[in-house]
Amino acid sequence: MADKQMIKPDDRDAVFSALVAKNPDAFIAAIGENGLFVPMPPEFAATGLRPIEGASSMLGVVVTDDQRLVVDTWTQVVDEGAASCVVRLTAAPDRRTRIHFVDLTHRFGVYLGVISGAGLSADLVLHPELVRPRMVTMVKSPTSVVTDVGPEIAPLLGWQPGELIGQRTLELVHPGDQERAIAGWMDMLGAPPGSARRVRLRHVHRDGRTVWFEVTNHNHLADPQDPRVIAEMLDISDEMAAQEAVRAAEQLMRRLTETIPLAILQVGPDGAITFLNERAARQVRAQIGGDLTAALLDLTEPVDRPLVGAALAGVLTGKDTDVEYGHREPGSGIRRIRANLRALTDDAGAVTGAIICLADVTEEVELRDRLWRQATFDALTGCHNRAATMAALEDALGATDRHTGTAVIFLDLNSFKPINDRYGHAAGDLLLSQVATSLRGAVPPGGIVGRIGGDEFVAVCRDVAGREHADRIGADLLAALSAARVRTAGATLVPQASLGVAWAPYGEGDPDELMAHADAAMYAVKRARSSAPPVPVS
Repeated sequence: MADKQMIKPDDRDAVFSALVAKNPDAFIAAIGENGLFVPMPPEFAATGLRPIEGASSMLGVVVTDDQRLVVDTWTQVVDEGAASCVVRLTAAPDRRTRIHFVDLTHRFGVYLGVISGAGLSADLVLHPELVRPRMVTMVKSPTSVVTDVGPEIAPLLGWQPGELIGQRTLELVHPGDQERAIAGWMDMLGAPPGSARRVRLRHVHRDGRTVWFEVTNHNHLADPQDPRVIAEMLDISDEMAAQEAVRAAEQLMRRLTETIPLAILQVGPDGAITFLNERAARQVRAQIGGDLTAALLDLTEPVDRPLVGAALAGVLTGKDTDVEYGHREPGSGIRRIRANLRALTDDAGAVTGAIICLADVTEEVELRDRLWRQATFDALTGCHNRAATMAALEDALGATDRHTGTAVIFLDLNSFKPINDRYGHAAGDLLLSQVATSLRGAVPPGGIVGRIGGDEFVAVCRDVAGREHADRIGADLLAALSAARVRTAGATLVPQASLGVAWAPYGEGDPDELMAHADAAMYAVKRARSSAPPVPVS
């Protein structure tokens, strides 16, 4: 930011004076240009404010979630000369306090840092979160004996520097990594002078726990005055713990996929298989690196291939999908498979691949279809049952696709009881089945035939232009019955029926009322005629 945008030095001095005067219980610190605390000038000590002790910067006294805010505010003060932000202190995380930064380099050579707020009681003590060092430098002799080590070794491995002087570094290495440590040391000895070799080793802390270090050995053994190896030891315990967590998660996933009864696959953004369990390998007949779409579609029933192909393409654009399709299983015929496809994304939301779970639901589908048929169709005749017939009528009357109208044709067989009495119930059942077959063959496309009582049938037809059209359908149904024949007990029976018709235009009519009108019309016909049972035909 240009100098003209900085707060003037006199104004910054005024901010300093106001902060000291208004906040007698505040904490104060002097800050260098790198953001770290520095010794306070006498003018700061003379304010009587409480110095911040034990921390290296303001980041050490605020909760983790507020550290980014402090960094942004520090950037602002460097650009503008003064800035502040509201934070929570580690010593009082339930209270809101304010950090003020003021550029006083023009007068004292440092920045001012002040923590103020109503929540700062007189007895509050800041407990800074000390930052553990991550690197220590160690100097070793040609025989890998420690000749010097930095003070950071104490918080890293628990040993004081003087305790390690004269010790062989191999004694600090975890027994499981000592062979690798020796190999790394020998590799470094054979390297050209001035070069470096890097190795990752577990070290044993004084308290017995393991600490991972990435050790970079710099070869200075050719120095005639001071032959030595300088080792930079970087603590990578957090990185190794994260890698171990990833490995553990991957192992858990693999073990889980081996035990659950599902075929599980993972694909990359290009659709190539990156993981599949044993069940998936058998079912899809693919392997890692293969194209899942090609492998899956090759075994998918042709009628379902567009659906499966669209689902696979969609999940790689972030669209989660569940589909059911026919799968040709060699030796087992056609199986029904339910596929659950879920997209995988990175932190930015970009699709990085997908997980696909395949479950064989053949038995479930068969049971579902069997239950649906039992709930929909009459077991004897194969016609819709009463509930399914009424549902079909409701659908026709309330259809969203506009059509001309709906007809209901109600049929009742004439003198059906004498048939049962004379020829037996088996003959009666045979007659009912033949009636159902004849009616279903004569009903217009899109219409259904339902059996709603012992010898009562209803045809529901949509897209019927008017009452005359409905009457013609009724006449066709009666003609189909008159052409039917049932042979039983040496006689041929011809079914006869009384018929009533009701019609409603699109968007009008109530299912119960329309059915009642057709029923009433049928009974009017039945009363007006002389009913006769089906008669034997020679």
